[in-house]
Amino acid sequence: MTNDKRMYFIRNIEALKNEDVKSHVLEYEVIADAPIYGKFTHGPCEAYYFTIWEISNKIEQEGQERKLCLRIRAAAFPTDEQPWKSATKSGFYHSGGIPDELVALASLFLRRRLKLGPIVRMDNSPRLLSLRQGWIDKPLIAGKSNLAEIPEWLKLIEGLDSKYHQRFILAVRLYHQALLMIEEQPDMAYLNLVSAIETLCHDYDIEEIPIADVDQQLAKLVDSIKDKDLRNKIEKKILERERFIKRRFVAFILAHTAENFWAGQERLSYGQIRRNDLPDYLERIYDQRSRTLHEGAPFPPLIFLPPIRGTEIVDFSGDLVVGERRWKPKDFIPYPHFFERLVNYVLKTFLKRNQKSP
Repeated sequence: MTNDKRMYFIRNIEALKNEDVKSHVLEYEVIADAPIYGKFTHGPCEAYYFTIWEISNKIEQEGQERKLCLRIRAAAFPTDEQPWKSATKSGFYHSGGIPDELVALASLFLRRRLKLGPIVRMDNSPRLLSLRQGWIDKPLIAGKSNLAEIPEWLKLIEGLDSKYHQRFILAVRLYHQALLMIEEQPDMAYLNLVSAIETLCHDYDIEEIPIADVDQQLAKLVDSIKDKDLRNKIEKKILERERFIKRRFVAFILAHTAENFWAGQERLSYGQIRRNDLPDYLERIYDQRSRTLHEGAPFPPLIFLPPIRGTEIVDFSGDLVVGERRWKPKDFIPYPHFFERLVNYVLKTFLKRNQKSP
């Protein structure tokens, strides 16, 4: 039923009310860093059972890691149901499943940090199945880094025009937070990477934009004003209210991406972003950011998976369907590792270009 907008755990409760439905049981490790006690069951057939798992005689310390256990009885997927055939752009989807929903909701209601761990049991068999499938941003762990390179960069920080210091360190901190999240929460990391650029680009100079590019109907209404002086004043005032952050975002990145960003790397013949296509992909990235923040639209699911052999963009022309939701090729955005490398490059370029005059 692809028009169902309910969360997965609620749909599962409805399915389990049918006594004949087949089901399977999964148990997950959940990690907390605060004192938590008790247990609960919820739903038919004890669909959801959440309890403390790790019992210790030690005195509990604040911040001490504790392990809980979440057991889920999930109705088996009907073999004759094929929701992907009627999947739509607005179909219900988020990057997780029932355990992600319950752990996130419990974190909200208890106001505690809870982290979903691996599967530890499947039906009656003990199993330890990690949720990690590989590295989303493998270049972050590949090769070696030399601490001796840092002093030269610190000299550039000392030479940075002081009017940029606050904005630059905020952009750097947002980038740093993205690195910490990129493996487990690549969508949130993506948002932080966009914000890192927004911090620096909000007043970046762009060419004058005609009002018709903002709103054609509004442009017609303004054009209908006979008094030229008044018409110009109104148009100017309207344009002043528009911040054009998306245009500034794209223009800023392009202006700070030089030839050497593209050079010196082994680039595959497929799944790579070409220089001429970068403006289009940057617009897609910013549009995705806006849809996620303002409409609750999820990121395309492939950003949650390790890229195959270092590809930078999904390299196929057909639609992508996961569950009830459909993505067109025009909705695809670069893998996180590409955008992270680009943001890193842009921040460093900005630092080099904005040194104080001697």
